Amino acid sequence: MIEGVRLLPIEVDGDAGKSIRFLGEDPKDVIPGQSVLLLDGAAHSGKMMSRCADEVLLRGPSELSSYVLVLKRGSSFIPTLWGMMIDETDRAYFLLNKIPNNRLHAEASYPQPLVQLRKLNENHVARPALVSGVKSIDRMTWSDRRFQMKTSNTCTYVLEKAQAIVGFLTIHFSGLDELVIDEIVIDPEHQRKGYGGVLLRFADTLARQADCRVVKLNAIERGTEFYKGFKYRLVPDREPISLDDEVYRPMERAVLYHQSPLR
Repeated sequence: MIEGVRLLPIEVDGDAGKSIRFLGEDPKDVIPGQSVLLLDGAAHSGKMMSRCADEVLLRGPSELSSYVLVLKRGSSFIPTLWGMMIDETDRAYFLLNKIPNNRLHAEASYPQPLVQLRKLNENHVARPALVSGVKSIDRMTWSDRRFQMKTSNTCTYVLEKAQAIVGFLTIHFSGLDELVIDEIVIDPEHQRKGYGGVLLRFADTLARQADCRVVKLNAIERGTEFYKGFKYRLVPDREPISLDDEVYRPMERAVLYHQSPLR
């Protein structure tokens, strides 16, 4: 065993981890104040890993990161790192001699706090709204976004660091080859810490997995330089869009395959 590392197996019984039990040492003697890495072989629906993460967070770790070897695209829980993302019926990746690694941050040489993503769920609905300061975004509640997910092809992913919500991303697919970012929001208290890049990289991952050729968004005019840093460009011949107190500029980024992670 690596010096300083303690293993704490988790036994899961029942559908979606309804019964979770820590084996060996008492978690209240092991987890509080420690950096915890949650490991699993695969995340299918994501419900079991989400429940395990909740149980770990209840014990007060200093930070939580997570890894799965195989992540299904429809998973409701997106770990900090994963080996491969597959479709519901995809099995080809298991023939690879070398398993790739994917992550929510850019790479090891680009330090960033450890985070997870979850699809917006009923537990989020009961929590306070994240206030961005943008009227068109702040008028929508978690309940509104949850209803939107049930009645359309949009999906909202909530970015979490430990128990704090630090941002969220709402996307939908347009036609056969476009991913559209409807909302990308970082809590003002947590901006300039790399979280916006986390969400843009995850959107890029979803786009590549769905064989999209382009990712599109409408950027607040004062924020266009940020997106240009991630290879987005202003769409030619598209007029700015005025909404409430903001002016939005249509931007897009070509989806590249077999590339290094976006920084």
